[in-house]
Amino acid sequence: MSNFATTNRNDGFLKKLQNIKLGGGGSAEGVKIKKRDMIFILRNISILIENGLSLPKSLETLVTEKSLKKYAAMLEDVKSRVENGETFSDALAVYPNAFSELMVSQIRIGERSGTMPVTLGRVMNQLEHSDGLKSHIIKKLSYPCILVTAGSGAITFMLLYVIPTFQAIYEESGAKLPGITRLLITLGELGSKYGWMLILAIVILVATTVTIRRQVAGRLWMDRWLLKVPLLGQWFKNISVLQFMEVLGNLMDAGFTVVEALEASGKSVGNRAIRQSIIEMHASLTRGERFSDELGKHSDLFPPVVKQLVVVGERTGTLSKTTVHIRAHLRREVETYTNVMLGAIEPTMTAGLAICIGGMVLAIYLPMFDMIGAMK
Repeated sequence: MSNFATTNRNDGFLKKLQNIKLGGGGSAEGVKIKKRDMIFILRNISILIENGLSLPKSLETLVTEKSLKKYAAMLEDVKSRVENGETFSDALAVYPNAFSELMVSQIRIGERSGTMPVTLGRVMNQLEHSDGLKSHIIKKLSYPCILVTAGSGAITFMLLYVIPTFQAIYEESGAKLPGITRLLITLGELGSKYGWMLILAIVILVATTVTIRRQVAGRLWMDRWLLKVPLLGQWFKNISVLQFMEVLGNLMDAGFTVVEALEASGKSVGNRAIRQSIIEMHASLTRGERFSDELGKHSDLFPPVVKQLVVVGERTGTLSKTTVHIRAHLRREVETYTNVMLGAIEPTMTAGLAICIGGMVLAIYLPMFDMIGAMK
C-alpha cells in the first residue's frame, strides 16, 4: 500500500516537473494576437490556400515569418494538429484567447462548405474595417489630446508658480489688482492647498468607474447612460449598430440563418444596452417574428433606411446580399459623423485654451500698466 502511494506521489511530482517551463515562457493557450497580426495571418493563409498550397504548408510558411516570431509556437502547434487529422477550426479553438468563438464558428462553416479562402477573407475584412475605424478615431483624437495635456500643464504651472511670483511683486509695489488677477491668485492658492484633493477625487472617480464596468448590471446601466449623452450618444449608437451589422452580414454570407447569426453577432457588440436589445430580437425571431418587424420595434437603434433595406431583402429572398448595402451605408454614416464630431473638437479646444492662456497673460500684465502709471 505504501509503495502504491509512493508511486502516485512520484507520478504527480514528475507531472509538475513536465509543466514547468524554463525561461519564463507561459502557456501557449494564453497567447493573445494583436488585431493587425491577426489580419496578416488570415490574409496570408487565404492567399496561400487560394493559390494551391495546402493548409499545413501555409501554416509552416507563417511559422518561419520573422514578424510572427512570438506566435511561432502556437502556429507550429496548430500545424501539427491539422497534420494529425484535426480540423483547422478545432485546432484554433484550443487557443480561445487568440481566436474568438465567433471566428472559429465562421471558419468551421467555411470548412463544411468548402469555401475556406472566402471565409478567411470575410473574417479578415471584418477585422480590417474594425481596426480601420479605431485607427481613424485615434488619429483624429491624438492632436486634441496632446493639445489639452500641454495646455493644462501650462495653465497649472502658471497658476501655481508664475502668478504667485508676480503677486509678491504687486504687493510690494502696492499696485491695484483688477478682478481677473485677484481671481487667478485665489485659484492658485486653492490649487496649492487643495490640489491633492482634486487628484484624489480623479483617482476615486476612475476606480469607481472601473469597478462599475466590471459588474454586469453596472456596465449595462453605464452603457445605457452613454447612449443618452448629447452628440456622443448617437456616435456610440452608430458604432455599435455597425459592429452588429458587420458580423451579422459576414455570418449570413458564411451560411448562418438569421436566427443563428443574431445570436452570435449580438456577442460582438461592445455596448451592453444594444446587446440586450439584440438578445430580445433573437428571442422574438425564435418565436417566429419577422426580422424587419423587430427592427421597427427598435427604431431608436436602427435607422429607417436599415429597416427598409431589410424589408426588401426579406421580400426578394436576398437578405444576405442586402446586408452588404446596409453595412456600406452604416460605414459611411459612422465615418461622416466621426469626421464632423471630431473635426469640431480641435478648433473648440484650441479656442478654449487660447482664451484661458490669453486671460492669464492679461491678468499678469494689467497690474504692470498701473505700476508704470504710478511711477510716471
